[in-house]
Amino acid sequence: MPKTLLKFSLLLIIFTLISTSCKNVPENKIWPVDTSNDKEQPVITKVYPDASSMDEDSVAFAAVGYIYIEGQRFSATPEDNRVFFNGERGEVVKASPTKLKVKIPNVVGDSIKVHVSVKGALLFARYKNMDYYFPFRAKNVVRPYKAIDRFVDASGLAVDKDDNVYVLTTEKKILKLTDPDSTLPEQYGTSIFIVTPCMRFGPDGSLYLTRGTKSIYKVPPGGGKAKRWVSAPSYVSFFDFDENQNMYAGGKGGEIDVIHTDKSKATVATYTDYYITSLRVFQGYVYISAEYRGDDSTQIQEGIWKNKILDASGNLGQNELVVNWTELMGKEGPKILSITFDQDGEMYIGLDSKNAIYLLNAKTYWYSEVLVPPASLLTWGNGRYLFINKHSEIPDERAILRVETSKKGAIYYGRPKN
Repeated sequence: MPKTLLKFSLLLIIFTLISTSCKNVPENKIWPVDTSNDKEQPVITKVYPDASSMDEDSVAFAAVGYIYIEGQRFSATPEDNRVFFNGERGEVVKASPTKLKVKIPNVVGDSIKVHVSVKGALLFARYKNMDYYFPFRAKNVVRPYKAIDRFVDASGLAVDKDDNVYVLTTEKKILKLTDPDSTLPEQYGTSIFIVTPCMRFGPDGSLYLTRGTKSIYKVPPGGGKAKRWVSAPSYVSFFDFDENQNMYAGGKGGEIDVIHTDKSKATVATYTDYYITSLRVFQGYVYISAEYRGDDSTQIQEGIWKNKILDASGNLGQNELVVNWTELMGKEGPKILSITFDQDGEMYIGLDSKNAIYLLNAKTYWYSEVLVPPASLLTWGNGRYLFINKHSEIPDERAILRVETSKKGAIYYGRPKN
């Protein structure tokens, strides 16, 4: 075949392919799309965290928080909007043409770029003269104390007015943890026992401890040796104080004892055949969680109850059921390890398995994206930190955590203000 004929054939084939490929392009459309028309580009005007998802400096909570993006030309269908934080995609949970609500992925930093892509638009949303919002700030909400690791078996959990944390180790040392990043804790005191179910500061500035017996111990203000303070009428593990400086304590005996500052005491409530697993005073009531240890299968196997504080002497009213936990979670559900309250009355329930913390009023698990069980002891600090002791027989599960929230804890009458 002559070379001229070969060249002509190749050109004919190329022309035919080009002609065929263009037949499917509608006559009323421009192809490729003209991207010079900026009016079709979505616009970002404002980005800000949800009020429940940020600290006091408006820094957002990564992994658990939400932000709002205001602007123009978004899609009202959530899945048609894509939002990226330094390339990591967030979850758009609510959308309108002018506002998006987005779950923040686990991305932290002070200079995060936020890109918004809307289905049908070729360009990312514009913010000022950029095709992304910048800078966006997000932080970790959970900080473990580096001084407590798998090699340190720490029980108890007390927090002073300055948010210093206190725990008891199996070496019989009471440690003071001042900062999560510090690997060198201070020794605050010593104990004659190696494990404490409950440890709290009292109104007199002393640090009180239990050991599951009738004896209650205390360390004087400023630290030192734990000495036996009083013997309760019953076996006690958990305790709390009311506004009149009365101590309420309960444990294995299923009784709630009141102990006054002069060491006089009395049993003021009885839960026959129950083992009290946590105790907290809140808004004029003593709340307990308890497990049934008797033989009657018709009894509530695990639940939360409350008793009204009737007077300044610490007398209590009748037992009132708050929630039948076994009925709520099922027989194979997680067990209650600890209870506490925030300033708005939400009850936080520390769990042994599946999830770390359950919010009773909200009926949801809390911070499940960043917290894992167990949550053996829960204690609020003086500000917006919830502290967790992940005390466990499994070394790799052990940790002391400081968890940042947007709320404060409920009033704790045992913590001196000065």
